[in-house]
Amino acid sequence: MRNKLITRISNGLGNQMFLYATAYTLAKKENYDLFLDIYTGINHDIEKNKKKRFKHYNPKYELDVFNLSANILNKYSQFETKLNYIRRKIYILLDKLRINKSFIFEKKNIDNNFFYSKPVINLSSFKDLYIEGYFECEKYFIDYRSDILKEFSFKNKINFNKKYYNDIINSNSVSLAFRSDRFTERYSDDLSIDKINKTKNFDDKQFEFIINSINFFKQKISNPRFFLFSDNFDNLESKFVNIPNIIFVKNFLSNKVLEDFFLMSICKNYAVAPTSFHWWSAWLNNNPDKICLRPRNINPSSNIDFWPDNWIKI
Repeated sequence: MRNKLITRISNGLGNQMFLYATAYTLAKKENYDLFLDIYTGINHDIEKNKKKRFKHYNPKYELDVFNLSANILNKYSQFETKLNYIRRKIYILLDKLRINKSFIFEKKNIDNNFFYSKPVINLSSFKDLYIEGYFECEKYFIDYRSDILKEFSFKNKINFNKKYYNDIINSNSVSLAFRSDRFTERYSDDLSIDKINKTKNFDDKQFEFIINSINFFKQKISNPRFFLFSDNFDNLESKFVNIPNIIFVKNFLSNKVLEDFFLMSICKNYAVAPTSFHWWSAWLNNNPDKICLRPRNINPSSNIDFWPDNWIKI
């Protein structure tokens, strides 16, 4: 049996996908068997959630809807318990002293921001390797794009609103998205003026980006139809009341997250919102003629290489 490459899954769907894609690619390149730790990181997120750190986030493993080829690591082999959590910290501390590393982390610059850096694996004296982080950059896995598309295909048919589906595939559809409560969703017991102002500033930039994108597509493609997705439509429709050909995708059958993700992924073009969720729906779309716009002045990630180089800044 080959050595294991173990990745610690955490956070929401988009970040889980980034980490999986990076780990999958690294395992393929280095001839490791990929295993997922689906407990340690998620349980840590659950503990944070108990402290009311998030308002709209229910931590869970979300990749089980896809046709993944990776194995799930035995629960007792993970760093799940408090004792094992301490053991992991000790392992990481000792690993810093080793030439042959057992833990692979993202690189940071002097400003404490992550950036793309090709993972380097030295031959380790340890049987298993661990990769932790989010690695929010396509350069980590772009060489295996065709594989990643297969890995992130849905296991089962998604139930969705047929009206939205037909409108999307029968038009020059453009996927738009608006992320609400960017800063006020966190620390819900501490809605400071600073966080409220940051959220307002983020919302204003998003709105400006969407309007600029709509004007761009009106000039570039014939009869565009705009499909706006959001996690919260409260007071949102009034912002776009004077814009024709915009459809608010707000009616779902059973699972809004999966239905939104599927409908996003079949649109023909994108004005990619500053979210990893919308990022992935655009990236997975295999239309060779798609146009992807992205905000010139918003990066939702701590990784400075979050946006693909070939997406148009506006």
